[in-house]
Amino acid sequence: MDILFFVVMGLIALVFGIYPMARFLYQDVYPYLKDSFTHSEVLQSGIAVNADIIAAHQTSAWSGSKPIYRLTFKFKTREQVEVQASLNHTLNFSDIERFKPGNGTTIKYDPANPQRIALYDRPLFL
Repeated sequence: MDILFFVVMGLIALVFGIYPMARFLYQDVYPYLKDSFTHSEVLQSGIAVNADIIAAHQTSAWSGSKPIYRLTFKFKTREQVEVQASLNHTLNFSDIERFKPGNGTTIKYDPANPQRIALYDRPLFL
């Protein structure tokens, strides 16, 4: 076999094998893992506040037979700065009604970076 065959086979493997796998890992797996670690850090050390849901959009992704929604919240920090931040969250079909725009919920945010938020599914009494 000549060298051209190996070059062509290498290009085919690169285009149809390695590139799609790398794209999948970078676009789907990495953000999911990053959000998971951010979520757990913010839940441990974040500040709980009441937030208004201003947008809820279903993404094309599913996790565990549940749709993943992109939820956007508006809240005020301790310094009374109004912030809008978003996160991806899996919702049961019964939870979809609860997280419609206009409803309120409780979230936790990172005081160093208020854009880092986590859904804190417990009522907050002030």
